[in-house]
Amino acid sequence: MKVLITLATMFFLTTPAIAGGHNNDHHVMNKEECVELKEGILELLQVADYYWTEIEKDPENKELYEIVAFYSQQAANYSTVYDVWCD
Repeated sequence: MKVLITLATMFFLTTPAIAGGHNNDHHVMNKEECVELKEGILELLQVADYYWTEIEKDPENKELYEIVAFYSQQAANYSTVYDVWCD
């Protein structure tokens, strides 16, 4: 039993120490990728804006609302990624 407790203690003490030994500065994306992501978010918002103007012309077209919702949600999702990894 003492051996089991000793092994468990060593495992729980050494695992965090080993995990902290790598050289990760928490940057998954480089600056160039972040710029590209930001431009992609802008494009998604521009497409959503285009469809909003189409909705103003034909407010009865329910399909346009779904398209705007899709592009807006994609922009929001990518904005979250940008906020976490680039900002």
